[in-house]
Amino acid sequence: MEDREKPSWGVIVFGPVLFITGSLAALLWFFYWLFEVFFGELSELEVFYTGHFYMLGVGVVMLALAIGTVQEYWFGKPLSNKQAAYFTKMVLMGLVLMFTAPHLIHYCADNYLLKRGYSVCEEASRQWRVFQHIVYIQPFVECSADLKDK
Repeated sequence: MEDREKPSWGVIVFGPVLFITGSLAALLWFFYWLFEVFFGELSELEVFYTGHFYMLGVGVVMLALAIGTVQEYWFGKPLSNKQAAYFTKMVLMGLVLMFTAPHLIHYCADNYLLKRGYSVCEEASRQWRVFQHIVYIQPFVECSADLKDK
């Protein structure tokens, strides 16, 4: 692997920076919305967006890429076979989390909100491909399609 072509200075400098900032942003976004759903102040209308929770997997994948690129580009040390296997497992785990975390968190949030007296308003909820916007309302709120705009 030592006979690889050396990447340009732009890739060496900006590649790891992109992966580091991307992983931090994705993980912060995920944990912010996780906190909002389970520990935030509940109102009469709660909207659960599954799209926010894909960021856990994105953050894990970008973190693995950040660690690998920092080691190879900034420190000049190639990845050992053991490290490459570890990073491969980390990337695969991130890809699995990307598609399972939103469903697991939705299941937990659904139970959490239903136990607090909320119900799903089907008229205001919507789905686009795999991204769901599920509207939960208190019993005294009338369910209507107009709630989509709130």
